[in-house]
Amino acid sequence: MKLERISANQIKYSISFEELSCKGFLQEEMVKDTFIWDSLFDEMLDEASRIYELDTYGAVSIDIYSLTSKELVLILTLDEEDVKDTPTENKKKHHSVNGHVIVAAFDEVENCISMAKRLSNLNAQLLHSSLFFFNSNYFLAINKEGIRQDTLYGICEEYGDLVNMPIVFLEDYGKLLIKDNAIQALNHYF
Repeated sequence: MKLERISANQIKYSISFEELSCKGFLQEEMVKDTFIWDSLFDEMLDEASRIYELDTYGAVSIDIYSLTSKELVLILTLDEEDVKDTPTENKKKHHSVNGHVIVAAFDEVENCISMAKRLSNLNAQLLHSSLFFFNSNYFLAINKEGIRQDTLYGICEEYGDLVNMPIVFLEDYGKLLIKDNAIQALNHYF
């Protein structure tokens, strides 16, 4: 089982079918609602707690992200109120994940549009930016060159959340809505 933290409250699990068969999953059990799934989910939570130092967690949802002939990929989403920043995952780390790119997440596209309008008022409309949709959220990836970083971080945190999500993950798994000029397009059309 491979774990990858894709945001503050989401963890991606990749489990090969070989591992599943070792845990007692048979092909006909994959589609049935049996207790074996409960034990797998408990193991996933235990592993996430151990690796990411999660003390407690309340509401949890587990979604099947993809199913291939080789593996099952699940996304575990924790209730955001239960997630706290650990010393190894503070806001400074969020800022440096993608090199010159920061990623802001939004529950609603209106918040992303409002942020784009605010950035245009600061003459930041020349920033290269792309808009993605993934797991019911909007993600704006912004190349932070050409604007004061603390200004950009402050605006992003005012309208959305800075997230620790690699841009390559969004490119691979997210749906690209606007490429390269998202801030300009959002200002032009809205």
